[in-house]
Amino acid sequence: MRVFILGGSGLIGAAIVRNLVSAGHHVFALARSENSVANLAVMGAWPIRGDIHNPGPWCDKLPVVDAVIHAACDFSADMGGVDAGMLIELLRTLHRQSGPKAPALPRFIYTGGSWLYPSSKSGDHIHDETAPFAPQPGFEWMIAGLTKILSDPALHGMVIHPATVYRTDPPSRTRPPLPGGALHDMARVARDENRVRIVGDGSVIWPLIHADDLAELYRLVLENGERGQSYIGVGIEGIATGDLARQIARTFGRTDCGVVHISPDDIAREYGEWARGLAHSHRMTSQKAIRELGWQPRHNDITRDLQSCVEVTAPLPVAS
Repeated sequence: MRVFILGGSGLIGAAIVRNLVSAGHHVFALARSENSVANLAVMGAWPIRGDIHNPGPWCDKLPVVDAVIHAACDFSADMGGVDAGMLIELLRTLHRQSGPKAPALPRFIYTGGSWLYPSSKSGDHIHDETAPFAPQPGFEWMIAGLTKILSDPALHGMVIHPATVYRTDPPSRTRPPLPGGALHDMARVARDENRVRIVGDGSVIWPLIHADDLAELYRLVLENGERGQSYIGVGIEGIATGDLARQIARTFGRTDCGVVHISPDDIAREYGEWARGLAHSHRMTSQKAIRELGWQPRHNDITRDLQSCVEVTAPLPVAS
């Protein structure tokens, strides 16, 4: 398929690009900067210069595609308006491209998120796709966006709701890398300041998903997902942030690395109102995607994933 990806340079999008290219799809991706252009080209995608804040110019030049994956979000205060404006322009382009004689409706995957689902007061309660939405403040706009995609009669619309996303990279011979995504700042502060910061008292439950597993789910939904369906993407149904922090402290900090508790107000002042979601406690399940699409997430042991960042494989002996 010819697939256009929004957010292809981000944590989720880059993993999707790599996955789809390796599966033989022809991938186009929006690139805001020259650095993004270069990175996307290295991954095997065809970069299209543009910005979601100004969609008109690149929508007018968009090549004919079979599918769109929307994984772009900048967490700004006006993201709802940006998303709505971008969708108007992009859908106009897709409708014009497809037309009544097109062999199939264009497929469109919209990215929602676990913060659209209610907070679980009980650690035993697990959300699936049937749970009603109760979005964290600042994320209500996602519901309008996904509703627009799912209800458009000219689209094969689908939605993926990722859990909290993280990434692990193989270590180098010099300095071990930090995990990416939601765990990056926790690991960076553990390494550099010998402490780990978490929001709340450590009882908050986070569902987690590795970016590579999530990218595989996007591919399966792209190729086989049913129109109008939503799929939750989670590899670890839930882990207490206190337990997670202690594992990060042991892996990236020194022996006396401690855990520091901060309030939702403090984290919001530092990162913006969206960061209050870091205090959102809930568990989620991906049984629907596993059952209907055959998805099998491989990263279900966070201890092993964290350790993989620091275990440098010994170099092979040089033949004499």
